[in-house]
Amino acid sequence: MTQTIQTSAPPPGNDQAPVADRGTLRRVCSAVLLGSALEWYDYFLYGAAAALVFGQVFFPHASESTSLLLSLATFGVGFVARPIGAMVFGHIGDKHGRRPALIATLMLMGLSTTAMALIPSYATIGIAAPILLVVLRLLQGMGSGAEYSGASVYAVEYAPPGRRGLFGSFSAAGVYLGLVLSSGALLLTTSVTTDAQFASWGWRLPFLASMLLIFLGLWIRLRLEETPAFEQVTEEAAPAKAPLLTLVRTQWRSMLLVMGLVAAPLSFSHLYQVFALSYMADAGYDRVTGTTGLLIAGVVVMITAPLAGIASDRFGRRPVLLVGAVYAAAFAFPFFWLVDSGQPLLAMLALALAQGGSVGIMFGVQGVVLSELFSTASRYSGAAVSREFAAILFGGFAPLIAVSLAAASGGASWPVGIYVVVLASITFVSAFFAPETYRTGLTDSHRE
Repeated sequence: MTQTIQTSAPPPGNDQAPVADRGTLRRVCSAVLLGSALEWYDYFLYGAAAALVFGQVFFPHASESTSLLLSLATFGVGFVARPIGAMVFGHIGDKHGRRPALIATLMLMGLSTTAMALIPSYATIGIAAPILLVVLRLLQGMGSGAEYSGASVYAVEYAPPGRRGLFGSFSAAGVYLGLVLSSGALLLTTSVTTDAQFASWGWRLPFLASMLLIFLGLWIRLRLEETPAFEQVTEEAAPAKAPLLTLVRTQWRSMLLVMGLVAAPLSFSHLYQVFALSYMADAGYDRVTGTTGLLIAGVVVMITAPLAGIASDRFGRRPVLLVGAVYAAAFAFPFFWLVDSGQPLLAMLALALAQGGSVGIMFGVQGVVLSELFSTASRYSGAAVSREFAAILFGGFAPLIAVSLAAASGGASWPVGIYVVVLASITFVSAFFAPETYRTGLTDSHRE
């Protein structure tokens, strides 16, 4: 494939790499959007299955509450592997290019997810069943550990001047397109099977469908070219032998800052997608209500994330992040009031407002912020490693922490509401002290 590049230089103060033509930009946007959607279909599918069915399939001899906790713990285990994936694929992305790293993460996640559909139940092979589940979850976590950050970096490095926020939001929109696809697959499956059929074999069907989606995603990403920013920096100097070591030595402040900036959106993304399903089930809602609510919420984020990216191109990254954090804290308790109403429509509205408002706004700006805070030579590693270490602290175990808080208070929701406010405050403070980067160039030397 031939990549056409404009020869005119961008305006001063913006990116110094040449700007791709419109045809290339369209391919980049579609590849980031659809590639992220297909890959994160796998990840969200696991989270929903962990909340709905994995407890009875892989931990049937525990009590109902313990079974759920063990199932959610396997969801959290994947986050332990995410920093490892971030370091491995971040190294590949900074040393050998963004494109090969993105193709590798897609293959790893897709194959591990498909294999999950083939694991026999605990009743068939005993303790080997949950062990196999955890191993595949770890592999899935490694793939996801560099997917979102890598897709964001790829899009931002291709973005025309003044549109990096919009381009960076496509990976976030793609993530939630994956949520829509996985929720739709679960909704269809739960609608056509009984509870017993779903627990026995129905849950496996959406996991098997991952194989078909992976071929489509692979075809999309094999058509990509390397980013102009990466090609420019490698022409000027050979890639560092150890980009991660260079990153830690020269940009550790940015790494710590990123961990605070992503605390709320990472936690809420999984809190509202995993814990909310189990909480709604305990409140008496059927599975169709929860999965439909997630589907609607995903559609809302697909709208609010690009709008947040556009707003950040006009007003700056910090104001948008601050608004998102304030919204998240303000909606912490109303979310549970709506769910506790017992009305399915209000419960679905709660999911849509929680995801679309707090997560959509902050997540929509996250991709571009991750890219702008690091230099080109170590950007992939910086974005991925910083985000995924934060994922361990704030993301993966958020559903487990929320379940534990609710259980310790006799099923009350107020401790979880306080937990949400604390997480939103961490991101608010981090954004308040963060440098504004929307008028700087991606190759600015101040990051070193």
